[in-house]
Amino acid sequence: MPRRYKLGPEGEMRRAWGGKLPEEFDQRDMLAFMAETDLQLQGAVSAETLSAINAAGYDYEGGAVIPTPGKEETGLSKDVILTPEQIAAEERRWLFEAPIAELAEVKGVTIDEAVKMRTDAMLKEAVPIEVSVRPIEPQGKLIGFASVNIGGVVVDDFKVVNGQNGIFLGAPSKPDPTSRTGYRATVRINDRATQERLNAAGVEAYHSAVEKLIARAEAVRPAPIREQMDKAGKEAAQKNAARSAPAKGKEGRDGR
Repeated sequence: MPRRYKLGPEGEMRRAWGGKLPEEFDQRDMLAFMAETDLQLQGAVSAETLSAINAAGYDYEGGAVIPTPGKEETGLSKDVILTPEQIAAEERRWLFEAPIAELAEVKGVTIDEAVKMRTDAMLKEAVPIEVSVRPIEPQGKLIGFASVNIGGVVVDDFKVVNGQNGIFLGAPSKPDPTSRTGYRATVRINDRATQERLNAAGVEAYHSAVEKLIARAEAVRPAPIREQMDKAGKEAAQKNAARSAPAKGKEGRDGR
């Protein structure tokens, strides 16, 4: 795979393939990229990739993806992208099966960053983490409490803390007069990657919970006074218009 570079939209230098950034790929580029990836990893183009190439109206010959006879005249769009399932399968293959050097190349990261990407992905597969948050009125840096489900084990009373470097989850604790702070953590997380996963899930869960609270408040919030007055005025006008003219005339004669 050629190591080429191109300026991104913000002027940053990024790795490119065939002179294009990934977001500039059309369908043919993506199919060719998949075929070359197979060659790099397996020494041959896989049956799945060949099937995707043929289904899109192309053939794979001489190391190139070429249109089948008549394809260019059919008006089929070359911008039609692969299905989400195909894209997900390709991403998964890079993340879990490709050599680390190849993963670093395709993602445009360092070897160390690629190792971390793979480690985090494997950890997520092995131990799923789910977080639910109950926001509270801020009490200093404390902005909520969370329940954490780690591989089916639920631990309550994590603290959602808005610290100097952003939101993170603090371990549950209980009073302990023998400790320096007066509290003792009842859960210990010794793995930094797990703590980072907890923090990321906590941030997402907190913002999601806040958005739900805002939407609920908007749904039950009384209409502003001006809107209420306008509505009352329109209703009064409709009632007046509904009164029959003869009835108004009769009231005038009676009042004479």
